[in-house]
Parts: sequence; structure tokens; C-alpha cells
Amino acid sequence: MLRIPLILNKTNIIAGVFVITDQMTQHIPLQTFATSKLFFFFTMFIIAVCLYSLMVQPLIAQHIDKATQQSSYLQELPIINTDKSNMLILFAYLINDKISNTIDVLEISSRDKSLKDVPFQNNVSNDFNGISPSLELDKRNLANDILQRNKDIASIFFVLPNGDIYIGEPYSHQEQLPRINFADREWYKGVAQSNQTYISSIFLSASINSPAIAIAVPVYSLISDLGNQTGLSSLSGYWVGIINLQSIQDMFENQSLITEDQFILIDHNGMELLNTKTSNSESVNSESLENESTLCPINNMTDQVKLNTFEHFNIIQAVDDTKSVYNKVNLDDGVVMFWKPTKIKESNWYLVLVTRT
Repeated sequence: MLRIPLILNKTNIIAGVFVITDQMTQHIPLQTFATSKLFFFFTMFIIAVCLYSLMVQPLIAQHIDKATQQSSYLQELPIINTDKSNMLILFAYLINDKISNTIDVLEISSRDKSLKDVPFQNNVSNDFNGISPSLELDKRNLANDILQRNKDIASIFFVLPNGDIYIGEPYSHQEQLPRINFADREWYKGVAQSNQTYISSIFLSASINSPAIAIAVPVYSLISDLGNQTGLSSLSGYWVGIINLQSIQDMFENQSLITEDQFILIDHNGMELLNTKTSNSESVNSESLENESTLCPINNMTDQVKLNTFEHFNIIQAVDDTKSVYNKVNLDDGVVMFWKPTKIKESNWYLVLVTRT
């Protein structure tokens, strides 16, 4: 009877396999070539199993370390221009990924059964800028669950087909709206005309009193005939997320506090969504109020920020090369501006980094 010695490590396992196989061949006559091949393949199989754990596990660990390093890199400070350009590229991809994930969240949640019907449509009132907070708790709970999980969504609304607000969460955002109907908004016109998910340009949001984008998703319910679904669908309303990319803003500010670099995210019109050098205490100018179509009550004007156009957007338009990974120009007094386009909707938005060499 063969005795297998205690194997203390993975390297000894492979050596032990050869010893055991050699002992087995001494006790078992190899009468045919086929028998010899059997022992050979058996040996190779055992070696392969051992090598798998020796080689694959370190690769998995290395992959995890690499992912951790990439995450940590977001919190490290770029020192030289090549590092700054890499940071710009990384942030641009991250922004695109954030918006794509937010679209997925809103589209998937729009299929929830609680959104298919609007039983309290007749309860819509100017007193609540929609319906009472005590109604449609399933819809409200769904919205709040999303808000708790996604820091980049500031508000979620269910909007009726005519543009009236039905519910909004947080309810405080619904309650303080200046009016009940938003059929004149770009996001409403876009989703109503296309009948598919629509991403707006940057605008001054009436629900959060700051620049944002809106992602609007149509919600349909099946028409039932005598309890049987006919397969036809009717429009129940629109599931709308107001997006401010707060997590990106926080990362930008963390970088800027130490490096004094300026990060700006602008849309294809040059409107700023994020700008680490812009103070949130700025009051609304007359142009902003005109663009807002008198949406904001007089007593809220001092609490709002301006909707700004990036001051160097004309340079980006003139120099932008979409074939390059990123673009770079020297401004003045040792100031350098990097920018990278990122595809949002069907147009190019731009992440800009202004830094001093």
C-alpha cells in the first residue's frame, strides 16, 4: 500500500505527484503502450490543477490590486502635465459612465408596476404642485429608493402626458416648484416628440435651483379589455430624473482644493454644469431670468445661481479636434487649458481642465 507524505506547500505538490507516479509505475506493470499513456495524462492533469492555483490566483489578486489602484488614483494629486491629462481623460470617461448608468437606472425603474397607472390624476392641484404627499406612496418609495442609491440624481418626478407634475421626490422639491406645468421645457418636448429616453441640454432647474440636466423616460401601461391585455399600450406619463452629478462635483472640488486646478463640464452649447471656481452664492442676472421664463418666484431669486457660458468656449469650438485623445492650448501667464470631448446624447460635451504650469 502506498503512503502519500504530507505536502506542505503547492510547489511540493508537483514534486510529490512525480514521486507518487514513479512509485505506482514500479508496482504496476506497464504491459501496453496505452497504459503508459494513461499514467502520463494522469500526471499532467494533477500538475495542471496545481499550476492553476499557483498562477491564476496571483493574477486575480493583481487584477483586484489594479482596480484598487485606479480607484485610489482618483484621490491622488496629479503633479506634472502628463498626469493632469491622464486625470482629465479618466474623469471624462467616468462622467460618461455615470450618465449611462443613470439612464439605465431610470429606464429599468420606469418598468415598475407601480408606475403603470395614475389613479389620482384628478387630484392634481396647484396647492401641492401635483398630488398630496400622502398619495401614491409606492411611486414615492420607488423614487426615494433610487435617490438613496444614486447620489448623482437630485430629484425624480412623475410627469403626466400633458406636462403637469404628478409627484416629485424629495417632496420638498415638488412643494417649492413655481408652477405645475412644464410642457415648455426642452426635456418634455424632446421625450414627447421622440417617444423614447431623452437627455436634455444643461438648464437652470426649478426643482433644485442650480444647473442640471434632465433624463426623461416615457412610461407606458397595457390597455386591458375585460381583464385581458390586448397588447396595446397607452402613455401613462414620464419618469424624469434631474441630474446634477454631485459625486463628480465632489471629486472635482477635492482635487481643486489642493492643486488649485479648475475643472469645468460644459455641454455642446458651452453651458456649464460643473465649475469648481464658480461660487454658488451668485445671484441670477436678468439674462438668466429671461431664459428661465419667469419660472422662479421673486422671493427665491437670491437663492439661485447663474447659468453660465464657459468663457473660453470659443477657443474650444475653433481648435477642437475630435480625433485627438485630448486637446491643449496655452492661454496666458503660464495658464494651460486641456479639454476632452465626451459623447452625451448625440452631441459632444466637454470636460475642461485649466491649470498653471
